[in-house]
Amino acid sequence: MESSSFAGTTLGDFRHWSIEPMTYGEKPDAHPDSSPVTSAFLINFVRGGLVFISHMHHYANDVMGWRGFVQQLADNCYAIENQTPFPTWEPACNNVSIVSKPDPPVEQLVDGPTPPQQHPDQRPGQCLLFHLPKSRAAELKRLATPQDGTWISTYDAFAAFIWRTTTRLRQPVFGTPLDTPMFWCEAVDMRRRMKHPPVHPQVQHNVLWAALSDQAPFPPLTHGDVISRKPLWELAAYIRKITNTQTQENLDAALTAISHIRDKTNLNIRINSKPPMSIITTDHRDAQVANADFGFARPLCHRHLQQGAGVTVGVHLVYPPKLDTKPDSDEGNLFALMYEKDLAQDLIDDKEFAKFFEYRGVDSE
Repeated sequence: MESSSFAGTTLGDFRHWSIEPMTYGEKPDAHPDSSPVTSAFLINFVRGGLVFISHMHHYANDVMGWRGFVQQLADNCYAIENQTPFPTWEPACNNVSIVSKPDPPVEQLVDGPTPPQQHPDQRPGQCLLFHLPKSRAAELKRLATPQDGTWISTYDAFAAFIWRTTTRLRQPVFGTPLDTPMFWCEAVDMRRRMKHPPVHPQVQHNVLWAALSDQAPFPPLTHGDVISRKPLWELAAYIRKITNTQTQENLDAALTAISHIRDKTNLNIRINSKPPMSIITTDHRDAQVANADFGFARPLCHRHLQQGAGVTVGVHLVYPPKLDTKPDSDEGNLFALMYEKDLAQDLIDDKEFAKFFEYRGVDSE
């Protein structure tokens, strides 16, 4: 398992590693009208350790809420193992009043948009794993640093490089006109952005928002911009600009607006309802479980399991580095890129991409 970077394909039959119907993917069982189960847990013992499978319905919790849950569980296990006092549970972790809005009067409710359906040009997907060593991430950030002194993060740098590469490789296949705007979005954890008042870092439930290029207060980039017209640093600065649109004030205004939508499930973002080459990046780097001490062990890493219809082309997931205690380790982030299966080899073989990203195999399909 470890030699495959803990790829889902190594596990074999997912029936042994999941609890139905809580496997990942959009399905009737998961719809709120079906009163779905919101969490389920399974432990499989394997040679050398165990695998802890935790299902959580995304309507009930996001990845950082899940990380807070794991930390509390680890602290409780540590107390049992070491016969120390149990940690307290902070009630503020269940207080989501700051992102809750009262239901308006029935006469003020309106119908929202129709539920998005899969775009007809989308193709079957395959999830590919790539590793970005820390040293190469630093070099990539240097190359993507804006010339005008604008600050960017390492995230902005690698997201821009992936965006450019995957668009460049697929443009000849799909033939989208170069002046067509591109759709790019990301999930933004709002916990750190809440200041009035601050929220507990382990607060449960969904405290995230989506930053969407087609809703930003500035023009989107076109296919031509992303492929070559704009230098890499402009792509990185653009991503930072999109991220910075996510403020507590903007979130509050958006929540007030959508409180008037009768069926809020229609507002669900489906990246595969967008044209090919659209991207949603979900950043799990802060969901680092390797530093959660269970008393008897520490996790090596976490993985988001999906297969079949759950492999949604356009989803890019960024994992934190796996546990590595060597002081000189170059272990970096792992990337799960959900990509068209029939086009995957072009990305794997691309020499420019391989200068920074090491291919680690197929995660799922």
